[in-house]
Amino acid sequence: MFPSLLALYPSDREREKSAKLHDCCRKLFRILLLSSAFCCLRFAIAQETVTIPKSRLEELERKEAELERLNGPASKLQRAIQNAKTKKQDEAAAQGSPAETRVSPPAPAQRETRSFTSLPPLEKDIVVSASDLGAHYRAHGAGADERYRKRRFKVQGEIVGFEKPALVRNYYILLKTAEPQTRVICDFYPPENFKAVYTINAGSVLVGTLPDTRVPIAKVGDNVVIEGRCKGLSGGGVKLTTCEMKER
Repeated sequence: MFPSLLALYPSDREREKSAKLHDCCRKLFRILLLSSAFCCLRFAIAQETVTIPKSRLEELERKEAELERLNGPASKLQRAIQNAKTKKQDEAAAQGSPAETRVSPPAPAQRETRSFTSLPPLEKDIVVSASDLGAHYRAHGAGADERYRKRRFKVQGEIVGFEKPALVRNYYILLKTAEPQTRVICDFYPPENFKAVYTINAGSVLVGTLPDTRVPIAKVGDNVVIEGRCKGLSGGGVKLTTCEMKER
């Protein structure tokens, strides 16, 4: 009876084998679990990767090579045209192309004046050029005053403008010189029969009014001879007073 009861309980060796088997099963389960997780990870990564078939890839590479072959001659032609254009511009710059060469206009010829110290004595009948008179005062102020100031003589020149001060009867005729800053200013007093003196045509013509008509006196551009008394430099020019228009 007792031996049969003892047979129901496992021996120590059997318990040891059972424990080892149980341990091996746990390890195997862990390995299977890790393998399953690794496979899932690879599957997820593969979902984010685009796979192109080899035939499609070869077709794309072939088309790209053909496009480069077609673009090659066009690029070479464009570079050749650009190089030819640059070379032409360089040659034109080196030789001085007429289309791009700017020719400066000739400087206006300046009228030569006689040496101031060599001028003959100023006589009443001598006609002095307005340009000479202005040049003498610009270059020899004191000497010009000694020669001309308080002297009465004739001046010849081109009319460049008129001035009519307000509230007075007299008017000014301006003669041209080489320097616009130094004009010859001729002060006139109109005849008693003139009711008024004024300019018309945008200031280019000077006229006087009589009781029945309007009389032209002078216009811009006229070359005139004027006799007057020199007062020297005054009002931005050489001034002559008590002036009279003379026949040339």
